Parts: sequence; structure tokens; C-alpha cells
Amino acid sequence: MKKVVGIIGILLVIAAMTSAINASTTGRKDFYAEDTRLVPLNKVLTANLEGNVQISSGEEEDVTPTITVDGNGRIVIAYNSQAGILEHYIYLAYSEDDGSTWNFPAYITTESGVAASPDFIYMPATGNLALSYVDPGADEYAVHAWYISDITNTETYNGIMWGWMSGESYQYVASSYVEHLFLQMVICDEPGRGLMSVPTLIYWTPDWDHPEEIGGGYYDGQSILRTVPASDPEMATGQNRVIMVMQHDNETTGHSEIAYKLTVTDLDLLLTPGGGPGGMDKYADIEVWPWQGYLGKGDYDSKHPSVSASGSNFVVVFMSNNNVYGDWDIMCAYSHDDGETWTVSEVAAEHPVDETYPAVYISGNNVYVAYIKEGNLYLVKSEDGGETWGEPEKVNDVDGTVVAEENAVDICSKGIVWVDERNGNKDIYFAPLPAPIITVGISGGFGVKATISNEGTEAAENLAWSVDLSGLVFIGKHSEGTIDTLNPGDSVTVGPGLVFGIGPTTITVNAGGVTATASGFVLGPLVLGVS
Repeated sequence: MKKVVGIIGILLVIAAMTSAINASTTGRKDFYAEDTRLVPLNKVLTANLEGNVQISSGEEEDVTPTITVDGNGRIVIAYNSQAGILEHYIYLAYSEDDGSTWNFPAYITTESGVAASPDFIYMPATGNLALSYVDPGADEYAVHAWYISDITNTETYNGIMWGWMSGESYQYVASSYVEHLFLQMVICDEPGRGLMSVPTLIYWTPDWDHPEEIGGGYYDGQSILRTVPASDPEMATGQNRVIMVMQHDNETTGHSEIAYKLTVTDLDLLLTPGGGPGGMDKYADIEVWPWQGYLGKGDYDSKHPSVSASGSNFVVVFMSNNNVYGDWDIMCAYSHDDGETWTVSEVAAEHPVDETYPAVYISGNNVYVAYIKEGNLYLVKSEDGGETWGEPEKVNDVDGTVVAEENAVDICSKGIVWVDERNGNKDIYFAPLPAPIITVGISGGFGVKATISNEGTEAAENLAWSVDLSGLVFIGKHSEGTIDTLNPGDSVTVGPGLVFGIGPTTITVNAGGVTATASGFVLGPLVLGVS
């Protein structure tokens, strides 16, 4: 259902305390954001190079860490630091040495002093990090978002505050992207429509505007899939589709289940209005996204989903008590066809022990799941896209100190962050992910070359690759092969060798499920203007 974003505040951050110039899709309304501050820190933490790395310290309760990797290979995190009932800050940190040393460029306060639910992502098409969180104590403008082009320089941070209700109506935020568009999903109340804890999605351009072709925002009016009340949302973007998942507490059955919805990443389709029921925007409106349903649904409970995507592979992990013991297990719903079909596998199920609060990362067919069991953090790997699983390995090096709570763990290509109380209060800890990290670079000239690199800590074995060129290419249109072993730090250049054709082309390279694309122009044996 289309939702016009009633009030949007644009906040251009230049210094520690700023005012704001604000715009609205329904007119203009200016306000002074004196209570929203970005506070530069320039603090450096020199970490212990052995064992788990402690990121946060002090008497504050540090919770809900979120982690990603920016375009320069830096590990970037945000977390909620709770110094008091009305003192909840968002701290930012980054590492340029794969997690050994951490820098704190800034922390962020809000109008009410209470910030919650941080979510950090990287947007490859724009080179920006995007940070979201909510201010549940705000009188208005309760949802915040930032674009960060350089995490090391606070003068490059710019963001917005928006909302159409008071802060207590906003419970969660999650985010993803489609090319240059930033997708910000919130769980909020719509009391005027009789909907409480309803999924709502806002589309942002790089200039903090909305796409002209579609609505600025949409809420799920419940005409197709019942998602209300929703909680604990997450999003991920694959090659062809973007997915949102959330916990749905089914008030009819009395059980919780995982709801999911997918739409396309093709901007021509996404930005095409109409085409859905009653003229609704088929690909943009989350109410009618073309693929949606439930995972982990039955006469049992499924809760706290985490989602990741790579190419056409999607994985959703969650905790479920679908067993005769009634304890919590970790399950994985996986799809290898862009979410058309789903299969569920068992990740961890020791009885009668609870395995809880999973987080997932996928690269190609390699899936990594971190979860909590008996006060410890475990990591388990699948090499076939989630179908079968290896033996879990313990991550924390002090026994029984990992905090089992919602969003206590997050994971990305370079590592895991979690909440740990080994020091008597809740701190954020980090451990590197023992995995190959495959990156792909594409260059032109005489033919096409694809450089496949392993930036991880483990070797990649039997790494299948392919290079495809679209358009009028007569020689070298498709090539493929297998790299037997690609050790950490090594690179291999592959490609079709001779290319011959004429006209524009799109070059698509796949290496172990990691996909990269570039455009260019083929002129005989030359491939020009590759970007």
C-alpha cells in the first residue's frame, strides 16, 4: 500500500552540532534539530592481537552490534551504548587491519537521548555506507539514516530524520539497496489504519529524495500476506532480487513464524508504476511484491530470522522449537533459484539444549552461521548453499560469557561481532571469520580480463568461474573454468582470451557464486570503456 512520507528532515552534517534544512513530499516544514548531534571522537583502541578482540569497554551496556565491510576493505561496525535509561548512543568504529586495531570516529545522540536498532550496510553502486536507527523517544522525526562516503572523515557524513508519528510508534529498522537506491524498512504502528507493528518501506535516492516514478514509501496493508504484528526484520540483496524477512506472531494460531517477501533488482521493473492488484505498484509496493510467503510455519514457534544473499542464493536462518523436546534449534531455509522455491535444513540441534539468536553470511555456496549455545558462540559452515552442515566450532575464548539476546550477534565477510559480559557488563567483541573472501575485478583492452582474488583467511578450493559478454560478440562470448586452489592473498586472471564483436556489451563474471558486472563497448578485438 502506498504511503506518502509526511515529514522528512534533511540534515547536512558539517560539525559536531548542526541545524537542519527540511523538506516534505507534501510541502515544507522547517525545524531546528539542535538535539541531534554527531560527536567526533578520533579515538583509537589498540587491541590484543591474540584471542578475541574487545571493541567496546567501560561501564555502559553495549548491545545490538551491526557489521559490514566498506569499499576500501575496512571492517565497519555500529552498536548501541546504553549509559542510562535516557542515554542510549550509537557508536561507530572501524578497523583497517582486519580487526586487530579499532578506531572510533564518532558517536551519535538523538533528540530524546535514546537511540535503538542500528543497521549498517555498504552500497557498492554509490560507494556509500548507509546507517539506520530509530529514536523511540522522539516527538517526531523518529527514524534516522546516514550516508557515509568515508568512515574516517565525519565531514563526509550526511543524513536525514523523518517520521509521521511519535517515536514510540517505531520499533525496528532494517535496510538494503537496489543499485543506487537505499531501501529503509521500519516496523511501526499505523493506528489510523488499525495496524500495529506493520512493515513499512521507504525508497531513497543518493540525494535523499524519492524516485519520481514510484511512491516514496509503502506499508503492508495485509491484503496478501499477514505480517502484523511484525518484529526483528532483516533485508539482503542478491543479483536479481532483494528480500525482506521478519518474525510474525500469528495471533490466530498463537505461534510465531518467519514471513518473507522478495522483489526484483531490475530498476526498469522496480520503477515501473502499476501492474499489481487494483493498480498497486507491482514491484515497488511491499504489500504486493511478487514473491512472498512463510518459512518455519506450523504448530511450533520460529523466531529471530537472519538473511543473506549471494547471486541467486538466499539463506534465512532462524531459531525453532519444532522438536519433541521443545528446546530451540537453528534451522536454515535456503533457495538456489532467487527465492522461487525453498528447502529447510537443520543447522544445529542438540537436545535438550537451546541454540539461539543466529546470524548468517553467504558467499557463493559457502554459508556461515553464528549462534549462541549455553553462553558460548559457535560458528558452523555449509559448503553447498545450506543443504548440509559441518561441525560447529566455538568462537569465544572465555567460557560462558556470550549474552543470549535478540540481535546479540552479527556476521559479515571478514568477521563476527557479539555481546559479551566477561568483564561484568555488556561489551562488544570481535573475531575474524575463517573463510575465503572472493573478489572480482573486470578490465578491458585487448579482450576481457577478470581478476579473481582471495582476500580471506582460508584457501578456496575448486573455484568455478565463468565470463559472459552480452550483445553482438561473435568470439569469446562465453568462457569458463575451475581454479583448483586459490590461497589467501593470491589472485588469478582469467577470461575468454580472444574477443571479437561490435557494439555495447555487459560483462558478467561469476566466481564461486560471487558475481560482478561491468559495461563496455566491443570494437573488433578491443573492449573499450569498461566500467
